[in-house]
Amino acid sequence: MTSTAAAPAGGPAASVARGGALNLIGALVYGACNFVLLIVLNRSLGVRTAGVIVVAIALFNIVTTVCGLGTSTGLVRTISKERATGRAERLPATVRTALGPVLLVSTAVALAAWFLVEPVTHRFASGSNPEMVPVLRAMIPFIPAATLHTVVVQATRGFDTMVPQVAIERIGRALSLPLVVIAAATLDLSPAVVAAAWAGTNLVALGFSWRALSRRVDAAVAAAPGPPVRRDRAVSRAFWAFTAPRAVGQASEVVVNWMDTVIVGAVLSTTAAGIYASGTRYLLPGLFAAEALMQVTGPRVSGLLARRRTLEASVLVQVVAGWQVAVLWPFFLLVGAFPTPLLKVFGPEVVAARTALIALAVSMLIASLAGPAASTILMAGRSRQAMGNTLLLVAVNVSGNLILVPRYGIGAAGVVWGVTIVLAAALPCAQAHYSLGVMTLGRPAFTAAGVAAATVGVAAVLGRVALGDDLSGLMAAGILGGAAYLVALRSVRHTLHIDTLWAGLRRRPQPGDHQPSATRGSDE
Repeated sequence: MTSTAAAPAGGPAASVARGGALNLIGALVYGACNFVLLIVLNRSLGVRTAGVIVVAIALFNIVTTVCGLGTSTGLVRTISKERATGRAERLPATVRTALGPVLLVSTAVALAAWFLVEPVTHRFASGSNPEMVPVLRAMIPFIPAATLHTVVVQATRGFDTMVPQVAIERIGRALSLPLVVIAAATLDLSPAVVAAAWAGTNLVALGFSWRALSRRVDAAVAAAPGPPVRRDRAVSRAFWAFTAPRAVGQASEVVVNWMDTVIVGAVLSTTAAGIYASGTRYLLPGLFAAEALMQVTGPRVSGLLARRRTLEASVLVQVVAGWQVAVLWPFFLLVGAFPTPLLKVFGPEVVAARTALIALAVSMLIASLAGPAASTILMAGRSRQAMGNTLLLVAVNVSGNLILVPRYGIGAAGVVWGVTIVLAAALPCAQAHYSLGVMTLGRPAFTAAGVAAATVGVAAVLGRVALGDDLSGLMAAGILGGAAYLVALRSVRHTLHIDTLWAGLRRRPQPGDHQPSATRGSDE
C-alpha cells in the first residue's frame, strides 16, 4: 500500500490540529453529558419511561435532520469554497438560499406531525405506552428551532473555526441537558415536560448560533472586493446542485444512526429500546471524536481539492486518520474486552446489551482506520456518490434490523449497526482512492493501531483472563495499558504528527502554521 503521509503535513495539518483539538474537547464534554443524561433518565424515571423518551428523541432527530435538507453540509462546503476562491460577496445570498426552504419545510412538517402523532406512535411503539403521544406532542413545536439551529451552527464551520459549534452545541447545550432532566426528576414532573425541556434547549441555542453565523458573514462581506450579490438563479442553482443529493444522504445517515432504536421499540418494546440505546451509548465517544476531526478537516480538504492539490489532501487525510485511530483504539479495545462493568453504570438491566456493545466496539476499531474518507468524498463535490452510499447503508441497516431483531433481539441490532459502520467507512475509502486519487489509508493509522494493540490490547487480554469481565479487570487494564500506551506513543510521535496535534491543543503555533491554508483567513 502506498503511503503519502511521510511527507510533512504542513500548514493545513497544523490548522486542522488547532480546530480538531478544540473539537475533540467538545466531543468529550458532549459524550460525557449524554452518558449522564441516560444515567439520570434510567435511574430517576425507570428504564421503561426512559425508553419512551429515548424513542421520542430518536424520532425527533430523524425528523429535524430530514428537514435540514442537507443544507448544513452544503453551507460548509459552499462557504469554504467561496472564501477560498475570493467570492465572499456571495455569502449572504447563499445563506438565504439555504435557510428559506429549511424554515418552510420544518414548519410544515411540525404542523403535520402534530396531527399525525397518534398514528405514528401506534406504528412505531405498537400503541403499548400511553405516555408516548404526550411526549412527542411536547417536542413537536420545537422542530423548526432545532432544525435551524443545527444548520446554522454547523454552517459556521465554513469560516475555518470550530468555536461556535463547540461552545454552543458541544458544551453549552450539552451541559444543559442532564441539568434539565435532573431538575425535572427532582420536581417529579411528567415525561412530557422532561421531553419539552430537552427539545426547548434548541430554541435558546438558536439565538447564539445565529449571532455567530451572522457576525462572520458580515465580516467576510465587509472585507470582500465587491458589494454583496443578490440572491439569483445562479447562486441557487450552484448551491442546490450539490445540496439536493446531500439532503437524501443526510436523511439516510440519521436513519442509520437512529432507526435501529425505533425498530427495537416497535418490534420488541420501548423498554428494550431504552436498554439498547443506553447500552450502545459507549459508541458515542468514538462517533463524536471521529466527527470532530472530520468536521474540521472537511473545509481544508475542500479547498485543497478545489485547487487540485491531491497529494496534500492525501497527506492531510492520512495524518487525521492517524490521530483518529490514536484516540479511538485504546478506548474501544477496553470497551470490547470489558462490556459488563461499563453497562452496569446505566443499571443492571442494561447488561442485556452486551453483545451489541461488543459488535460496535469491533466495528469502530475497523472503521477508524479509514479516517475522514466520507468527508473527503463530500468535500470533493461528490454529493450524489455520497447519497448512493448512504442509501445502500440504509437498505442494509433497516432490512438487517427488520429480519434479525425479531428473532435475535437487541444483540442483532448492534451487529447490524456494526456492519453498517464498517461499510460506511469502506465505501468512501475506496471511492476516494480510485476516483479522486486521495488515499485515506496510510502509515499513521496503522502505526497508531499497532501501538494501541501492543499496549492496551495486550493489557486488556491479560486483565480479562486474570480478573474476568469485571471492574477490577477494567481498571487494571486501563491503568497499565494506558501508561504503556502513552510511553509507546511518544516514540512514534513524529510519524503520527502528535506534536502538531498537541500544539493545537495548547494553541501554540508550530513551524508551517504561516503557510497558506485551504481557506482564506481564520476566525478562531
